[in-house]
Amino acid sequence: MLTNQIPLIQGQFAPGQIGELCREDGGGEKRIIFIETSGEKCLRPRQACAVESAARTNRDMSIYLYMATERPPGNPEADKGEGLQRDCKTMEVLESLANVYVMRSDLPKHLVDTPLESLYFGGKLKGSDYAFQHLSDALRVALLYKHGGIYLDLDVVVLRSLRCLRNTAGHTFILGESSIENGFMAFDRGHKLLKFFMRWMQRSYKPNERSVIGPNGLSRAFQMLCNHPSKVISDSVYDFKCHDGVEIRLHNKTAFHPITYFEQNRFYEENFDEEELDTFSQSYSVHVYGSGHGARVPQTSLFAFMANQFCPSTYQFHLQGLYVF
Repeated sequence: MLTNQIPLIQGQFAPGQIGELCREDGGGEKRIIFIETSGEKCLRPRQACAVESAARTNRDMSIYLYMATERPPGNPEADKGEGLQRDCKTMEVLESLANVYVMRSDLPKHLVDTPLESLYFGGKLKGSDYAFQHLSDALRVALLYKHGGIYLDLDVVVLRSLRCLRNTAGHTFILGESSIENGFMAFDRGHKLLKFFMRWMQRSYKPNERSVIGPNGLSRAFQMLCNHPSKVISDSVYDFKCHDGVEIRLHNKTAFHPITYFEQNRFYEENFDEEELDTFSQSYSVHVYGSGHGARVPQTSLFAFMANQFCPSTYQFHLQGLYVF
């Protein structure tokens, strides 16, 4: 068990130390995008950790952080707990990274000239009960469709290079059902699944269902386009050839979700066993699911260990007592 405030195995599990899963360049756009829709000027420390980890492990890629300049209409979810305060020192960290670009703008404009333009400007999205989430769900698909690249949620810690990932997403199992997660997506510009999914969003959007145009919607769009049953997709990497020549690769949960949503307490336990790190031996990233929605992060926890390794600048501000991680 790790009992030190700073674990002693630092050099063995850090960017460039743990080995790469990408053996070749997958082609496609070399950009990673994050989206923050609240309209706040600064990130929460755990959000900044996600961006820093992507930048440090993918120095050959440009990292774009899209930040809304205004709060979106509708009703946002409320979070309570530790680590949810915003601090502009997080932006100092990101601005110090050469491959990070902060894009502050009126985010709904990126829905123009996509099938989602009418969904927002026609007023449906403006009545959302999950305003931050639904706008983000729509924007990530529109931005990938327009520009290509890799989309990551702001509660993901990136462990390795992502350069070989193309036209892919990951699935996990929730209550026995296979779900395609939309927190990690890599697609070429103009990919037909994205267009199909946006058209499906237009028809199926419900403002009171949190995941309707998120994982639930992406899973349904994939099942329809690829004519695949909903129960189980695969327990390994699998290539699908779907209608109209569409090709999609799905990774198993180990690639992006090695610890599932229902096991997330493992990130925050007071001490963790070093064998936990074996869980990530075939993982590109780790999804921390809302970064705990306010769960406390002990300095000897697994999440703190990952932060110390993969977003050290963000985490050091916490260790110096300048904000709560």
